[in-house]
Amino acid sequence: MGLSVGIYGGSGYAGVELVRLLSGHPEVGSLLVGSRGYAGCRAGEVYPQLGWDGEFVGPEALDAAELDVAFVAYPHGESAAVVPGLLERGIRLVVDLSADFRLPDAGMYGEWYGTEHPAPELLAEAHYGLPEVFGVAEGRLVANPGCYPTAAILALAPVVRRLRAGSVVVSALSGVSGAGAKPSAKTHFVSVNESAAAYGTPRHRHTPEIESALGAVGEIPAAVTFVPHLIPVTRGILETIVVDAPELPDAAEVLGWYGEDYAGWKFVSAAERYPEISHVANTNRVRLSAAADRRAGKLLLFAAVDNLLKGAAGAAVQNMNLALGYSEELGLEHLV
Repeated sequence: MGLSVGIYGGSGYAGVELVRLLSGHPEVGSLLVGSRGYAGCRAGEVYPQLGWDGEFVGPEALDAAELDVAFVAYPHGESAAVVPGLLERGIRLVVDLSADFRLPDAGMYGEWYGTEHPAPELLAEAHYGLPEVFGVAEGRLVANPGCYPTAAILALAPVVRRLRAGSVVVSALSGVSGAGAKPSAKTHFVSVNESAAAYGTPRHRHTPEIESALGAVGEIPAAVTFVPHLIPVTRGILETIVVDAPELPDAAEVLGWYGEDYAGWKFVSAAERYPEISHVANTNRVRLSAAADRRAGKLLLFAAVDNLLKGAAGAAVQNMNLALGYSEELGLEHLV
């Protein structure tokens, strides 16, 4: 019969990508898609491009007791209010796409999100779902990484495992879909078109996610400087990362580290050519590269990722595949 899968928040950008991927997944037998805004509407009326014409239902119509897997694509704070109930109903796996279970402790969450964590008792159980760095989830709850941290951590993890970095600066460019489907004055076409702008500095909420993940794999400086920028493209992220390293490796050596650490993983690749957003848009791939600036004594790392796929929905399906014992690329073969 296949898996019974539910999506909570299936009409946002990441949610729609989940619908597209899961409706064609060979192990998914039934798909229920919750949406507060489009309950009662057929998907083909709202998103004709999906090729799935099921009906959106209200979240209350999703019975966790009948689901094998739930994907939760709510904003931070809202996901953590839903996830405990899903787990209590005995669901096999929950993949949360919000930030609610990405940080290691409730105090850090409160500091960066300005509110108490709704379910601190689940933080220790949550597995940070970047399998190329942290392996396969063995429990019931996967915290899907943020899009910016996915690129930064994959670029930096092999380096901080081997080098003691003096400082790390992540300068990131993102397409507008990373801001979500709800429009704002800063994301309207007339605001974004033919422009570029830094935002969220100096305390962007992805900063502690990057720091805590890197701290789990190696020694990093006291703080990572993270500067995101909004650019006038629909999807994709490009990051340039500057690492102050006392011992400066050659670019070829860093590419070798990538080859060693990510051997066998389908969606991460490294090459001499610097990555571009066009290399990864509409795929589940991450492309990496490196350069050594010996004049300045800096190591330069480059990473590109599609924020809606490997940065969200594609990674979520990859995490489900691995947690349930399938090959990581099942249902994602066309995105390799």
